[in-house]
Amino acid sequence: MVLVTLSRKHSYAQQPIELTPFADENVDDLGNVSDDFQETFFEALKQKGIQNYDRAVSALDKCIVMEPKRAILYFERGKNHVFLKNYDSAVTDFRTSLDLEPNDKDVLQVLYDVQYKQRDYESAEGTVKQLIPFDSQYKEDLARIYTQTKRYDEALDLIEELDNEKGADSYRDQLKERLYRLSGTTDRKVKALEDNIAASPKNKEEYLKLIYLYSEQGNVKKAYETALELQKENPEADEVQLALYKFYLNDNKTDQAINAMQRVLKSKKIQPEAKHSVLNDFVGFVDKNPQYVPQLEKAIAVFDTQVVDANTYQELANYYIKKGNKTKALPYLEKALGNAPENLEIIKNTVLLQLDAGKNQAAEKTASNALDLFPSQPLLYLMYGVALNKQSKFEAAIDQLELGVDYIIEDVKMEADFYKQLGDAYTGKGDTTKASKYYAKATSLQEQGN
Repeated sequence: MVLVTLSRKHSYAQQPIELTPFADENVDDLGNVSDDFQETFFEALKQKGIQNYDRAVSALDKCIVMEPKRAILYFERGKNHVFLKNYDSAVTDFRTSLDLEPNDKDVLQVLYDVQYKQRDYESAEGTVKQLIPFDSQYKEDLARIYTQTKRYDEALDLIEELDNEKGADSYRDQLKERLYRLSGTTDRKVKALEDNIAASPKNKEEYLKLIYLYSEQGNVKKAYETALELQKENPEADEVQLALYKFYLNDNKTDQAINAMQRVLKSKKIQPEAKHSVLNDFVGFVDKNPQYVPQLEKAIAVFDTQVVDANTYQELANYYIKKGNKTKALPYLEKALGNAPENLEIIKNTVLLQLDAGKNQAAEKTASNALDLFPSQPLLYLMYGVALNKQSKFEAAIDQLELGVDYIIEDVKMEADFYKQLGDAYTGKGDTTKASKYYAKATSLQEQGN
């Protein structure tokens, strides 16, 4: 008989899925049957096709009475039970079908799906082991079961068997990483990486993984030795410097660390995240060793040409702000804003530094653009008003300040700042009466705040 297989590719990392409707079997394979049987069987297929699964089951019940030894009938009825979520009945039918025609791949496959869906891992394990001779890829499914039952080493054994049979595979690499994490031990992962390096000594990635793993374990000596092995095998590789940089820094080999850092930052092969990490390490080092500020400045200049990232620029700006050098911080904030024009925190910090630096026209433009995005942010109106006041654009400042003050919610200090700026604007216009009124409001609110 011709049976239909499930359409999904079995794989250990996938979650069980809802079964989809099966195509009709080839009824020409039914053999010599009565007209009544054939008519009833067609009715079952028709009812399944229009999703009347209860009626399909009833029709198949009649067929089974007429032909109780036909495996296809139990297989078909089991599939209808799956659609009805009568999983126990489905399993019983699939098992009966297998009793009549043992080792049928299609029936084993749907039986396995139902068992896994029901989390009957013990039964699913037995079924999937019967499927492995058909396709060794089912070892991934068995590994999935072992993972669910916390048999991590057995799962890893299966994945490694598949690697040996079919060659390395990025998907299975992910599976192994997950199993290493779940197992809570790194010994097996260390051995696997060491084996990979022995088999392919020029593979830089495997060395870096092993260095990182040793570092995570706190085994600095082994991590350093591995980095030196990498240098020996790949002396020109930029990744070598990435590995050695931190060790040089920790061993007080500062000149070598700086040279390694410069090479990492200039490299086109190393990812921005890694460069960022190296620079952050050096920033922390320079905080405690300020004599190396010139080298840090040089490193930042190189990094600036390599990485375009708002968060990184913001961090560089924060570094200079922390050092009290707002002049150097501002260009990085402006670059950060260019890469993340809708980031409100970066907008606010940029305008504040622009005002502090006396770049009032730039502050006016930044605040104005920001209000198009955030029209209910009172701080933006306040900064906009300040920028306008500093350029003697008093009428425009009054308009923005009077508009923005209405957005303040329970912030006495900010409200006082608004009235102080309104006082300055009216003073600039020569209207001392209104200026005095707003200064008085500002003073009153300041006293409340105190």
